[in-house]
Amino acid sequence: MFQKKGDTDFFKLLLESSDNTLVAAKMFREAMSGNKPPVDYMDALKDLEHKGDNITHMIYRGLNKVFITPLDREDIMDLANKMDDVIDYIEETIARFDYLNIEHSDDYMKQFAEVIVDACEHILEAFKLLSKKKYNQISEHTVKINSCENEGDRLMREGIRKIFREQKDPYTDFKIKELYECLEQATDACEDVANILESIILRYA
Repeated sequence: MFQKKGDTDFFKLLLESSDNTLVAAKMFREAMSGNKPPVDYMDALKDLEHKGDNITHMIYRGLNKVFITPLDREDIMDLANKMDDVIDYIEETIARFDYLNIEHSDDYMKQFAEVIVDACEHILEAFKLLSKKKYNQISEHTVKINSCENEGDRLMREGIRKIFREQKDPYTDFKIKELYECLEQATDACEDVANILESIILRYA
């Protein structure tokens, strides 16, 4: 079916959302590098989170205006929502550096940042294939995203294990644990995107 002038291009918006989230992930990785205090990146990441919200709202408005969509409207909504969750958790993590008064990242946070960038890169590539309806090729990326989520689980477990084995100040330990958990939620949200994509593959491939 040809797209009418003025119709919402949902694939284009999903690509914009995934690209924006990847930019945020890379910025978060830079924030974890130690080159500057993490809080220095807070405003820029908040701007990217707002941009992501705007793209999601554009998708919602588009869905309210059309009857025929290139995918099930529930799939489009779910993909938009889960992409929004990924960038939300990234932004929430950097905000915690501010209000929990944490001045430095650690090795686990740096590794988490790499994992999140990796997952977001695969999401973007999967969305490019989705827009071209190359469903069978998407699985290569969803498998990698699932691996990233497994790595996120491992990092959280090891990080928390270290906290309790090498206890320092309990208040500081609690704050670091909260950061690990927020970062693990970001990798979970990436896996949620992959799961939706896998469901689409089963129905359309």
